[in-house]
Amino acid sequence: MKPNHIRTSWAGLSLVVFLSVLSAGCMAPAHIATSLERSAANRTLVRGMETLRQHIQTLQDQGDPLGDYFYAMANADGWINDVQQPEAITALFEQAAAKGVMDAKILLALQVATSEPIPGRLDYGKSPRGNVEAWERGLAQLLPLLQQQCYARRLVVDQGRPKVAYYSIAYDVWPRYRDGHWVQNERKEWEPRIAKDPQRQAVWEDLDRRCRIRRDDFLDLTIQKR
Repeated sequence: MKPNHIRTSWAGLSLVVFLSVLSAGCMAPAHIATSLERSAANRTLVRGMETLRQHIQTLQDQGDPLGDYFYAMANADGWINDVQQPEAITALFEQAAAKGVMDAKILLALQVATSEPIPGRLDYGKSPRGNVEAWERGLAQLLPLLQQQCYARRLVVDQGRPKVAYYSIAYDVWPRYRDGHWVQNERKEWEPRIAKDPQRQAVWEDLDRRCRIRRDDFLDLTIQKR
């Protein structure tokens, strides 16, 4: 047992020396390169998020209510954690909406339709979550708002660059009327909650197709090197 133990120890030491030689030369081991890449990516992300925070602060200092909306979205997304309770986050959107921010009004109406605990869940599929009455009530509020502004904005870091991203809200609505919406009942059987409706599909799909949104609303002045 003892000789085997000694050979194993030397093998481990040889491996450590081998990796040390590689790291000292031109070629780094894969795990070291990956670690360095992740570290650089994290630094880029932190810088990008700091730019987003500065953008929010600048808007608020200028008295632009869009800063309050972006602050609400940042808390909803979780990269600012000043407010965490769903009711308090919703109140932030309501304050921005009261100041005339259309994005906030749109996302509050969408919250009614989807029965989500907080507004701004733009990464999630839009469905009635079992409450068709709320879905219809929310869409009734949403439709006239989207006829004035078809998108909602959000601050993101896109491939290392801070930007304002635009989301066509009708994009996630019209497929519900193309495909219908089905849910499982208590017996694990699928039953329709929203029927296919070509006419309603056409209304929402037209809103989506006519929605012209910006793709390059970057907040930095130069492309950050990765």
